[in-house]
Amino acid sequence: MSSENNTNSGPAGLVENLKSNPKALAIAVGALALVIFMVLKGGSDEGVTAAKVAAVSIGQKVTIQNPNIGNTILLAAPGATGLADSDNDKDDMIVCKQVLSGTTGTLNEETTVNYIPFAKVTLESGDCAGKTGWMPKVNLK
Repeated sequence: MSSENNTNSGPAGLVENLKSNPKALAIAVGALALVIFMVLKGGSDEGVTAAKVAAVSIGQKVTIQNPNIGNTILLAAPGATGLADSDNDKDDMIVCKQVLSGTTGTLNEETTVNYIPFAKVTLESGDCAGKTGWMPKVNLK
């Protein structure tokens, strides 16, 4: 049998197949819509902004203010340990669970863990006055 006699080949065959098979037509329309959506949506970082980290130096007086609105946790060591489960009162990593915004302190040391800058701070006011620990540097003003 030659390809000249085959009516199911080429664009005409594709159209005939889509007309006779509603599921194939629905899949083709959905795939086309998805491709158009992906092209129009694109990927951009224009809505993403980096957190602003204050330029502070060791020995400087700082004010604690969480940019995400809320309180800050003072940790025994820099890093995310203890941040994920802040409701665990038995966690040895938490020095002070509720450092309120506006609390003042002194910057003692700085380090970076997994690309996140941390600061060691001695608190001078608030419920945790006199305690020393680590917090993300983005919380300092």
